[in-house]
Amino acid sequence: MGIVNVEKKVEIVQENKKYSFYPKISALISLPAKQRGIHMSRTSETIEEVINEVIFKPTPTIERVGDRIVKKLLERHPYTSKVEVKLEGKIIVQVRENSHGNIQKSYDISSCTTANKNENEETEFNYFIGASAVGMTVCPCAKEMSQEFAEEVIRTRKDIDISEENVRKLINILPFSSHNQRSKGTIILQINDLDNHKIDVLELIDVIEESMSGRIQSVLKRPEEAELVRGAHLKPLFSEDVIREMARNFVQRNFPNLKDEFKIRFKIESFESIHPHNVFASMSTTVGKLYSTLNISK
Repeated sequence: MGIVNVEKKVEIVQENKKYSFYPKISALISLPAKQRGIHMSRTSETIEEVINEVIFKPTPTIERVGDRIVKKLLERHPYTSKVEVKLEGKIIVQVRENSHGNIQKSYDISSCTTANKNENEETEFNYFIGASAVGMTVCPCAKEMSQEFAEEVIRTRKDIDISEENVRKLINILPFSSHNQRSKGTIILQINDLDNHKIDVLELIDVIEESMSGRIQSVLKRPEEAELVRGAHLKPLFSEDVIREMARNFVQRNFPNLKDEFKIRFKIESFESIHPHNVFASMSTTVGKLYSTLNISK
């Protein structure tokens, strides 16, 4: 038991970047069977204390915040054997988009820290880092049907005389339409050592965005809009294709010191433009299996 949805603001400060994080914080602890309740005020006081610490001594990562809260909860609730702290919310970062200079963008990120204490009073800590980003996806099936329709029109027109070879050339050169949608991708990664397993959530966000058909942008002039649409249609992807792209791009980043047994999950939800429903795909595996499946050495 514990408290949920405590809204706070945290400043994340690294060597070359700074961003604001607006999480909802949940802090839960296990209760011994013979104990009637917990000292609830100690939990809320712990969150306030850690947040105040961060104000005066900014933290480099969101998981450090969860780590501090968990460790203080263990001190203040010595009777508990399990602690779980979640931080879920948006970060606001400055990004550069084409020629428009720096603009602000928001992304959903999350951190979950767990502590499990055994009978010998030894505690195991695990951290789960999550990031989500929205991109543009283009349906390969609809694009292929547009090509087939154009090919049929050319062949059946009596007033057009084009050889079979030139028909094929035209089909391969001309751009063809498809339906597209905004799709939200998510990566959740497990680590257990904050000093050796340094994961920048902004890098996870970049992995997600580069795995889509196109990167959506806040401001687009006409030539930029045309370039984005053309580029996205040159890279049509089904939802499951995006999952595969995220997996490959994650591995190619070669994040250091990740253990084979660490869990990782890739998710995508496509907000369909021609259907009343959304499309969802996911893959859950371990870092070791992921590298092995892609036949890449760490």
